[in-house]
Amino acid sequence: MNTLTAPEVHPIGFIGLGRMGAAMAQNLLRQRVAMRVFNRTAAKAEPLVAAGAASAKTPEDAVTTGGVVITMLADDAAVQEAAFGPGGFGPRLGKGGVHVSMSTIAPTTAQRLADLHANHGSIYLAAPVFGRPDAAAAANLRICLSGNAAAKKRVHPLLNHLGQAVLDFGDSPTAAHVVKLCGNFMIAAAVEAMAEAFTLLEKAGVNKPAAASFLCDQLFASPIYRNYGRLIADVHHNDVLFELILGLKDLRLVRQTADTMHTPMPLASLAFDRLQSAVAKGRGGLDWTGLALGARDDAGLPS
Repeated sequence: MNTLTAPEVHPIGFIGLGRMGAAMAQNLLRQRVAMRVFNRTAAKAEPLVAAGAASAKTPEDAVTTGGVVITMLADDAAVQEAAFGPGGFGPRLGKGGVHVSMSTIAPTTAQRLADLHANHGSIYLAAPVFGRPDAAAAANLRICLSGNAAAKKRVHPLLNHLGQAVLDFGDSPTAAHVVKLCGNFMIAAAVEAMAEAFTLLEKAGVNKPAAASFLCDQLFASPIYRNYGRLIADVHHNDVLFELILGLKDLRLVRQTADTMHTPMPLASLAFDRLQSAVAKGRGGLDWTGLALGARDDAGLPS
């Protein structure tokens, strides 16, 4: 059995300071959480260092044995490299350490990392998030959590500083990642549904803002339809909060995960193809609501 050390004994490590990670790390610093930060582009750490964090030269330097490290990185390869690549933190984290993995990655990658950590006496926790950078800055994320019960209890105070809700999905180190992939698939499916509906409204000459407001604010009232619906109705995809090419990565993971479980997901394949087409048309740098432009292309509307 792994021995867990109280997180307040050590500065925590925070690795990955993109738009999401930087906002999350700032929230922890505001709560006077001692922290060592690392990012491959060192300049991104400077605002956090100015706010009181210590700068680490490598992922390994960001952690202490038996401590807690949070990763918020772009993809599976980046998480694996930070943990067990050259200069990775995994071996140093060691006995009693906890890796809180908040990226959207494949369940198979999570299981591989959990096994590697177990070999060193540390624990892997899955903690992917729902919310864009503005939600991260406001500590308004929804955090899906799964893994070792004692480790979850240990890091819960930290996670409470990052989000409005921490949702527990059991003891499996992969479960929360499956929930996250399913959620992103459902968002992509909703974007496609809105894209097709709003394209039909426009071609029919209906007052699109009025119809979109009714559909998204009343009939399908939810944060996803409300927030994404406005962007799609206004054909506004240049304010990038989540890059389309990252959405393509996530839908690829959805399809790969479904394939390993012999689970047909026709809508996931459709959304993946929309995203793949958007990247082929040079739209990979748009917000991922740019998926909706495919429906306009098909209908002969300008994009």
